Amino acid sequence: MKRIAVLSLVLVLAVALSGCAVLNVLRPSIVVTDDLDREVRLERAAQRIVSLAPSNTEMLFALGLAEETVGVSELCDYPPQAATKERVGSFATPSIEKIVSLKPDLVLAASLHKTVGEQLVELGIPVIVLHPESIQGVLDNADLLGRVTGQARGAAELKRQITAELNAVDERVKTLTQAQRPLVYYEVWSNPIMTAGPNTFINELITRAGGVNLGATATTAWPTLSLEELLSRQPQVMFYGHATETVEQVRQRADWGSIPALRDGRVYLVDENLILRAGPRIGQALRLLSTQLHPDLWR
Repeated sequence: MKRIAVLSLVLVLAVALSGCAVLNVLRPSIVVTDDLDREVRLERAAQRIVSLAPSNTEMLFALGLAEETVGVSELCDYPPQAATKERVGSFATPSIEKIVSLKPDLVLAASLHKTVGEQLVELGIPVIVLHPESIQGVLDNADLLGRVTGQARGAAELKRQITAELNAVDERVKTLTQAQRPLVYYEVWSNPIMTAGPNTFINELITRAGGVNLGATATTAWPTLSLEELLSRQPQVMFYGHATETVEQVRQRADWGSIPALRDGRVYLVDENLILRAGPRIGQALRLLSTQLHPDLWR
């Protein structure tokens, strides 16, 4: 009788274990294609994530993944809760050792992290590179992160929220004629004079906010200009975010007085992190630019 009981127990355990094995076989891995067209495979939804780029960190928190985010780079300062996370070094040169010590099952990187990413992949850590160059790219990345973290429903809700913010701006500016759209100079840097060119996130924001980007006709993404070139274009509005000068100091720049934006008091210091980070706050960024370009439409 005792032998029968033991055999029964063995059979039950065997069936249970074989069932687990079947479940493991049947459970599909998660396969996505990142912004470098790399296929990345995860065996299960990521639960320990290290984020190397501020925009990626913002997206994780917007998806409600604060607990799953175990490490960030030093530039990750939003939302404020990001400051409580372990730091893995600078944005440009994160520490491989520190990242590995956090035992991540996923690292979110930017396009400049090629070498770091390759080293982490060699160590068996999945790396997804997110580098959206358009508003649609941001929305697509929300979908991607929803898939790899098991937060597809949260990603859909975040996309709905962002889309509503974008549509609110579209509704305000939809009747503008081309003549009503001011020429905009967005200053990325002052010496040398650098602006945002075509196929950039800033170019799309300016256009969709109701302006015409001065750099849109350039042949590079981040063109430099001579002062003579800038003066000849006569921009009507100027945005800058590097905060090395006050608005009054910008307006007093030597030889800039003939530029309509300075002459008419349409120089605006904006939150560079809000404008440059292609993350979940893009709706806020678009509205900010639009309210400065067309305050009459927002009264």
